[in-house]
Amino acid sequence: MQFPITIGLHRSRILDVMLLIITMLTSATILGFQCSDSMRAGLLIAVLVLGIQAWYALKPSIKAIRLERNGDILIARVGEGDFVQAIPKPGATIHPWLSIIRLTTEDGRTSTLIATVNRKNSENLRRLRMFIRWQANFSGPNDDA
Repeated sequence: MQFPITIGLHRSRILDVMLLIITMLTSATILGFQCSDSMRAGLLIAVLVLGIQAWYALKPSIKAIRLERNGDILIARVGEGDFVQAIPKPGATIHPWLSIIRLTTEDGRTSTLIATVNRKNSENLRRLRMFIRWQANFSGPNDDA
């Protein structure tokens, strides 16, 4: 691999579609309940509000990630132009189609990187998976356990 590797990140269509399908299935299930119309309307509003909240929560906070030869990870947050040093937290999940990595910067801010594969970024996601598996050092104990 040629280092440094800079990977631009964007919103995941796969996660958006999955969220939409789950919201639609939940709404259809609520419509199938035998209860009063006011109860059904309240449940539908709650599902829609939670769906919108989840959609906003999936908005990426990292616009780019740069992988260095020495194992360093640098991130550029949305709205900020500079790359800052980030340290992977223990408990990363790395799969061929999904990677979830929690990163902490020097200022103590933690970001979760959720990367899903699609036609345009499959090579970049493969590079990220390889880098995290082989070069990044995050084998400490999991602090969420």
